Amino acid sequence: MNLRRLRWLAIILPLLFLALLEYLRHELFLEEWHDFPGVLWPGALVALGVGAFSFAIFGTIERLEARVLDQNRHLSALNRIAAASAENLELGELCSVALDNVLAVMGIEAGAVCLLDVGANELVAACSQGLSGELTQRIQRQKLETAPVGAEVVHTGRPVVREDLLQSPNVSEAARREGFRSSISVPLKSEGEVSGVLALVSKRPRRFSPDEIDLLTSIGGQLGLAVRNAMLYTRSQQRNRELAALLAVSEAATSSLELDQVLDEALDAVLAVTTAEAAEIWLMEDSGELALHRHRGAAPEAFYERTRFEVGEGLPGLAAQTGSPVVVHELGADARFLRQQVKDLGFQTFCALPLRHGDQTVGVLAVAARPSEALSSAAEHRLLEGIGEQLAIAVENAQLHQRVLDVAVLEERERIARELHDGLAQVLGYINTETLAVKKLIASGRPADAERELSAMEAAAKQVYADVREAILGLRASSAQPGQLIPSLRDYLSYYSEMAGVPVSLSAAGEVEALRLPATIEIQLMRVIQEALSNVRKHAHATKATVSFQRTADGLTIEVSDDGQGFDPERLVRTGWPRFGLQTMRERAQAIGGECDIISSPGHGTRVILQVPLRRSEA
Repeated sequence: MNLRRLRWLAIILPLLFLALLEYLRHELFLEEWHDFPGVLWPGALVALGVGAFSFAIFGTIERLEARVLDQNRHLSALNRIAAASAENLELGELCSVALDNVLAVMGIEAGAVCLLDVGANELVAACSQGLSGELTQRIQRQKLETAPVGAEVVHTGRPVVREDLLQSPNVSEAARREGFRSSISVPLKSEGEVSGVLALVSKRPRRFSPDEIDLLTSIGGQLGLAVRNAMLYTRSQQRNRELAALLAVSEAATSSLELDQVLDEALDAVLAVTTAEAAEIWLMEDSGELALHRHRGAAPEAFYERTRFEVGEGLPGLAAQTGSPVVVHELGADARFLRQQVKDLGFQTFCALPLRHGDQTVGVLAVAARPSEALSSAAEHRLLEGIGEQLAIAVENAQLHQRVLDVAVLEERERIARELHDGLAQVLGYINTETLAVKKLIASGRPADAERELSAMEAAAKQVYADVREAILGLRASSAQPGQLIPSLRDYLSYYSEMAGVPVSLSAAGEVEALRLPATIEIQLMRVIQEALSNVRKHAHATKATVSFQRTADGLTIEVSDDGQGFDPERLVRTGWPRFGLQTMRERAQAIGGECDIISSPGHGTRVILQVPLRRSEA
């Protein structure tokens, strides 16, 4: 009854009662109610009617007040749930806040919120209150076929009420042992789709009124919308983390040739965004075996129990052999997994993905976790496959880079061999020839001539000794850490000036010193500078020299100049500026896409100018 109806009843009923009383007094009891004591009857009836009317009116008002209070509590609960939803709480916290409010407003002891995992066809507990440990564990993950009440709610989308659980055949024995007598389960529904179940249980027999069922249905709808939004938010956040992980791995793979660094970053990304507890990389070796190259995460000692597998041996070897992912969720019972220590630590899930580049397997990415349900989602598998594709490229690039370095080492050996032939081999040949000449001069009684030849041999020996020292110094400088060209060159020039007796100044602006060039370019620049300074020492008779670096619009210009005697580049002879030295400098410049020019004239010193183009990433 609403207030408007009550107001009209409060007006009409007294009037009808008075009209009836007047009718009785004048028509039916005209004589009886006009004599004493009959005259008292109308007053008594009026008093009785007023009392009964008052009790009826105030009883109705009290019921309306109680109903208003209930509705206020219901609205307050709905508002608190709406406020929690608006705060973008995490899904578990949101469900917990909603369950607290529902239990409080309904006056019920226990309940749970379970979310529907459509892919696994399971109800997964998001939160619970008032349940024993056994029952809480039982509802953590329930297949719909083993949860008939939950399945009915999910399939019908309507509330399911059980007012006497003891008589219900679908109630678990655990619920009966805990003494629950009544229950109600309502769907968490949004846009017609059920996303979960709100279940309440009471240890007292309970009849749920239509208003209470409507309230819980409304809460289920509101919570269903909030859960849907929270799940979308959670999925978007997870997707963002996955994309960030893929981006980080991609950037590492394309910006660094340090394979170990790339692999470590990739494995850390896998551990950060999946349910894996351990991750490892196996690389294919030239022998055809898989070798455990990197491991991150839990229990490294156990995973290093075996560090090599033949192709087809163990789960990593099986993935490499088939070229397809191998996923196991009961590791303890799988005889193909050959590391017993990992099993002993309780790991149940293992996933091995081949790293393929083209039609070639270059390695295996493997991840592991203790829970058997871990690594079950399609999103995690897609992420692992995406990271695996990036890692395959990184491994192939690193191996290609190593092959390039090997070729560069061979080329460097050939250049050094030519330089030794140009210097040391010729001097040793000269000494060998002069030794024979000295023997003949001594044998023919010409000691003065023999002494002159010995003096010449001594000068040649000193020269070759200086050449060897200079070569050793140059090789040490060339093997410095990448990115340290100017500091390494500064140290080299200090030693060179002391050894050669020719002071050398270095001119390099801060922007040049800040350059980070590839190691191959740095090595070639250093060797060209060393060759130019070697010729200054041997041929220039200079009093000073300068090495200068200048940044240009599209590259770098290096100049080595001296104030020595100079020469005519058009009239090179074997005893003058070495032809092989000039050839070597030009070869080195061409190897890095640059040019090397010689500018000199007799009496005006020499300038060696090296121009090297730089890419944007190096500039």
